[in-house]
Amino acid sequence: MSSMSSTHKTKTRTGKPEKKVDPQAITGYLLGGMVLYGGLGWLIDKWAGTSNVFAPIGVVFGLAAALFLTFRQVSVLERQEREALLRRRRALVGTEDPVVQQDRQDQNDPHDR
Repeated sequence: MSSMSSTHKTKTRTGKPEKKVDPQAITGYLLGGMVLYGGLGWLIDKWAGTSNVFAPIGVVFGLAAALFLTFRQVSVLERQEREALLRRRRALVGTEDPVVQQDRQDQNDPHDR
């Protein structure tokens, strides 16, 4: 059974799952969006009696929607990778997460008592 996601998980050398972008799913988003919305535009053209007005609009809208979904997924993966890199750097240096440090400072603040 395949999932409807543009990412798939693979195992790294450490055995932890890692998400990667799936190029076939991205291609499917792009083609599927253009065909679906282009087809809807064609149906609207036939219903309204116009000559190829809504079909190109549908194709462009489908392409834009597919690109939006692709960029959103890639940006989420980038953010996850950046956060993982920061966690690894902090672990190597031995520092804590800034949120944890701020919580400790707030607990030790004598003005709050």
